[in-house]
Amino acid sequence: MRRLPRLFFLRAIIVVTFLTLTGWPSRAQSTLQVPPEWNKALDTLAEKIAATAKPARTFSLDVRNISSLNAGDVSGLRQTLVEDLTGLGFSMTQKVPGEAQLQLTLSESAEDYVWVAEIRHGEAREVVIVSAVRNLVEKAGAGKPSLTLQRKLVWEQDERILDFGLVPNGNAAGASILVVLQPDKIAFYDHRAEAWHLNREIAIPHARPVQRNVGGRMDLQAGTATLVDGVCVGEFQRPETVTCKSVPSVPDADLALMQGNIVEGHAALASNCSGSPLLLSTGPGDWTEPDFIQAYEDRNQREPIAQPIQFPGPILALWPSEDGKTARVVSRNLQTGAYEASTVSVSCGD
Repeated sequence: MRRLPRLFFLRAIIVVTFLTLTGWPSRAQSTLQVPPEWNKALDTLAEKIAATAKPARTFSLDVRNISSLNAGDVSGLRQTLVEDLTGLGFSMTQKVPGEAQLQLTLSESAEDYVWVAEIRHGEAREVVIVSAVRNLVEKAGAGKPSLTLQRKLVWEQDERILDFGLVPNGNAAGASILVVLQPDKIAFYDHRAEAWHLNREIAIPHARPVQRNVGGRMDLQAGTATLVDGVCVGEFQRPETVTCKSVPSVPDADLALMQGNIVEGHAALASNCSGSPLLLSTGPGDWTEPDFIQAYEDRNQREPIAQPIQFPGPILALWPSEDGKTARVVSRNLQTGAYEASTVSVSCGD
C-alpha cells in the first residue's frame, strides 16, 4: 500500500489546524494582492522582528488597525507578515502563557503608513517600526482631507523633559530662545549656526528627592515654570533674570491640572480650516506603547477630521501654545530612549 495518500491527508489536517488556531486568513478569503512596496516593508519588518525576538520562536499575533486601511488590506498584510515570519522559522499560535506576544499596530502619518511591531516575552519588551507608501490605495475620485496635521521636532535629549517652548530673545532682535523644563533644572538655548546652543541653566532646588512621576508646566507669557515642589520666575526672554526656588508641595488638585496630559490627553486649539475649534487628542495607550495625535472638531471625539500623526513612543505632555494655533508635545522615543520636544501645527488645503 502506498504511503503518499495518508501522508498527504496528515499534512492537510496539520495545516488546517494551524490556520484555525492562528486565525490566519486563507488566500481564498483575501482578495487583496499586496503591492510590491508593501511587501518590501513587511519583509523589512519581519527581519527586524526576527533579529529582536530571539530566542523566542513562537508568537501570539494581535493586529490593531488605527489607520485608513480597510478590512481587506489588514487581512492581506497580516497574512503576508505571517508568511514572512514562517519563512524565517517562526510560528504563530493562540495566546498561551509563557509564549512571546507580538502586537502589530497599523497607523499612518501625514505622508505614509507607519507599522509598529511590539514584541513581549516575559518582562522583556522591544519595538520595531517601518513605514510604507500610503497613496497606493487612495480611491479614485476621493477628495483629499482639507486639514493636515504636521509635526516638527524641535529638540531631543536623554534627560527627561517636562515642558518646553520658544520665546523671543530680548537681547537679540529677531532671534528666539528655546526653554526646556526638566525635573531638576530649567535650561535656555540660543540658536546659532543652524543649531541650538546652551546659554544658561538654572538648578531647581527640591526639599525632597525628585519623584519619578514629577510633573511640571511653563507659562511662557507670564515667565513662570511650576513643578510639584519648585517654581522658576523671571523674564524668559532674558534668562539672566530667572530664579528658581523650592516651595511647599502643591495640592493634588493643582498637580492634576499641571499634569493635564495624563488626566485629559488633549489640547484645544483656537480654530481649524473651517473656523471651528479644533481638539487634538492622544491615543488610548500607556507609557509603554507608541502613540498618536488625532484631530477632531467635536469634543466628544466622534469623527476625526485628519489623518493621525504617529509617534514612536508615548506622549507625555500635550499643551496648546500661547498663540492657540499650535500645540507643544513632549514624547519619548521607544527606539532611542530619547525624550523629544515637538510642535504640532495645522495646514489647510484642497
